[in-house]
Amino acid sequence: MNIEKLNWDSDFFGLKVGRLIVSDSDVFDSLSFEKKVISNDFDLVYVVSLKKMLDFDILSALPLSLMDVQITMSKKSDKSECVDYPYEFRTELSEKELEECYSILEKTKKLYRRWLDNAVSTNFADGIIIAKKNNKIVGIHIVKTDSDIGHCSVIGVSENEKGSGIGRDLWFQALSYWNSMGTIKKYHVPFSIQNSESFNFHLKIGFNKVEEVKYIYHYRKKTL
Repeated sequence: MNIEKLNWDSDFFGLKVGRLIVSDSDVFDSLSFEKKVISNDFDLVYVVSLKKMLDFDILSALPLSLMDVQITMSKKSDKSECVDYPYEFRTELSEKELEECYSILEKTKKLYRRWLDNAVSTNFADGIIIAKKNNKIVGIHIVKTDSDIGHCSVIGVSENEKGSGIGRDLWFQALSYWNSMGTIKKYHVPFSIQNSESFNFHLKIGFNKVEEVKYIYHYRKKTL
């Protein structure tokens, strides 16, 4: 049982944060897990169970809270799709453009702002695709390429532009960007099961296969 320390999360929250991945074939030992958490002085541990929920006896023995169920959907690459569709891909933004992007993510506060900063600096993503209207950024799509898979990290659209096709445009831009590489076989997008709007939107643009289901629990120190 290996609890991985998450340096980015630890730095962001000012806590020692870890993560444990539990596959459907793993035997989860509650006592061993708690001993490792205590011996490594973790403040917060994400326990990510793949495919199924943790058993009731485990939840009874530990202060674990189910925080989210995350689904990753996929869509096969189609080289004929979005051919020559113009895309605006950036790894640099002006101060004005950065503020416009921040305003799109205002409701998600500083967490996604940090993601945006890291995307622009290519710390964990290729960069950012943007949509503009009247010379103002009204949509952003943080994209990452991993071997032959294109990953969507974050999509955001200005409140005033929701329902106007900006989200679809951002995806078409991303598909054009990935198709230009010539090596991408499929695309992945994760979202919370609670976000029915995102689920329905991605179904409409062809994301019709469930690649992965994650049950995400939090284990916290009693003082947190």
